[in-house]
Amino acid sequence: MGFSPFMKPLTRLGYLLRTFPVLSETFVAGEILAVAELTGQAPVVAAMHRPGEGQAGPWEMPAGKSPLYWRDIDKNRLPELILDWTRLLVSHPFRTASSLAHQAPGLSLSDRFKAVALSRYFHGHGVGHLHSHFGWEQADMLAFLSRLSGLPYSLTLHAADIFVDSAELSRRMAGAAFLVTISDFNKRLLHEHFALQPGRVHVVHCGVDLSAFAPSPPPQSPVPRLVSLARMVPKKGFGILLQALALLRSEGIAVEAELVGDGPLRPDLMQLAGELGLSGSVSFPGAVTPDQAASCLRRADVAALACTVAPDGDMDGIPVVLMEAMALGRPVVSTRLSGIPELVAEGCGLLAEPGDPGSLATQLRTMLTNTGFARECAAKGRHQVEKSFSLEAQARRIVELSAASKMAATR
Repeated sequence: MGFSPFMKPLTRLGYLLRTFPVLSETFVAGEILAVAELTGQAPVVAAMHRPGEGQAGPWEMPAGKSPLYWRDIDKNRLPELILDWTRLLVSHPFRTASSLAHQAPGLSLSDRFKAVALSRYFHGHGVGHLHSHFGWEQADMLAFLSRLSGLPYSLTLHAADIFVDSAELSRRMAGAAFLVTISDFNKRLLHEHFALQPGRVHVVHCGVDLSAFAPSPPPQSPVPRLVSLARMVPKKGFGILLQALALLRSEGIAVEAELVGDGPLRPDLMQLAGELGLSGSVSFPGAVTPDQAASCLRRADVAALACTVAPDGDMDGIPVVLMEAMALGRPVVSTRLSGIPELVAEGCGLLAEPGDPGSLATQLRTMLTNTGFARECAAKGRHQVEKSFSLEAQARRIVELSAASKMAATR
């Protein structure tokens, strides 16, 4: 890798994210905190954007370290940026000049000029490998930053970054030391669509903190309670769930439902619930914090998520909320879509056909009316999460892959 004027011993993992911290992406913050606990060194975090109002997730890094935000690197730091570029030109003239001359799709000249501040930030904190979640525009910056700084980088690919907007993904993956994705389904898709070499993509399931989601007894309520928790966007299938609940109601099956979350479809879904005659049995509490989300799931007899393919092709990977419900010992009902069957395997829950209210109603009926079967699913679901979907295992695998990348980069 060679000497850098910003360098400390390169032992830490660095994260460059698009937006951080985001309420709907607690799995990213969870991984970073788990890496810190596992290695004894807090990862160094930067982000291109701050979260919007009402979108920020909880975040408290060990030692109170705050992320560096890209938009904070402005013209007021021009003398500092010029000095950083001068240092790099002196220490690495060829690499620095070629970085500036190299085509960098997705980045303006101003972006590339400012990137030296990120290089100094990561090198100055002893980062030896850079990682990011999602193949969005921050991956363009990662590729340039890797060329400029000599640090290897990697990406964890999830769902929409693969299914919807894959046009830019090929070039964003090209320079990565390794690629991670969250399901075997995604891995097959990436190999088929991008002809990636064997061994280039690693499956690392998102996980949950098992100690924070200890199983608890189900609630004792006269009417069973169903909880569905997600952003209210097309791929979550809330409209299909409401239609399935209406079918159950027409059969005389009583169920109270909480549809928890916020998003662009929430007003339409509330209207649909009224049109289907469900206003008295379905509530819409709105967005909740992670702690509140866990409390909602603990109140459930059944957790459901009617995942489907959105009109733009977007769909879920493996929803973390299903892992959380299973970790809490709640039986789950979802759909046979994408990587979900890898989590909700045989005996761990029930899966309906995506986009089919009748199929979903059938599976919900079984889970709501057969308490013995539901208990068996809950126990097997908890075991499944312990075995294959723990946050510790997720962090450990990222650390192992990053360490191997750092060793390869120094040869």
